[in-house]
Amino acid sequence: MNSSRLLPLLRALRSSERSYSLLAYLFGALLPGRRAGAGPVAWLRGWPMPDVRPGAAGRIELGHVGLYPGVRLHCHGEGRILIGDGTFINRQSRVLAGREVVLGQRCMISWQSVITDCLDIGGMAACEPVVLEDEVWIGSRAMILGGTRLGRGCIVAAGAVVQGTFAAGSILAGKPAEAIG
Repeated sequence: MNSSRLLPLLRALRSSERSYSLLAYLFGALLPGRRAGAGPVAWLRGWPMPDVRPGAAGRIELGHVGLYPGVRLHCHGEGRILIGDGTFINRQSRVLAGREVVLGQRCMISWQSVITDCLDIGGMAACEPVVLEDEVWIGSRAMILGGTRLGRGCIVAAGAVVQGTFAAGSILAGKPAEAIG
């Protein structure tokens, strides 16, 4: 393992919450399923453990991320989920990929949000990639649907239903979501 992969872990070990940090990373190492990436993954604050399922031919690549209880990362078919360093996915959120879902670095996904590239996961119909660039914030219970690309620093309001391409720094709200700022 190279030194760039160890730096986040070493910083956590030096933190004032050292015992909590160690436990979060140790639990993260126990997450089941095949996955690749720079890691380490932190499983944060409670039960049930995050559910990471790459599927038979899918792939999940995680950077240095934090996953809260009840998070589900599921790939169907040859789907791929790529999540960048510093991204946190909060309680009971879902990321579902039939083709490809990419979450950039330092994204914040609030509780009970759904990010999916397919409108019909069971039939794998109409899958279009989803890309959230760096530093995107998603409010609670928002839905990000296939064919969505959110530019750097976009903010999505709680409960919004988002589909389409939005410029960097956009503030989105509504069902369907529109740029309001």
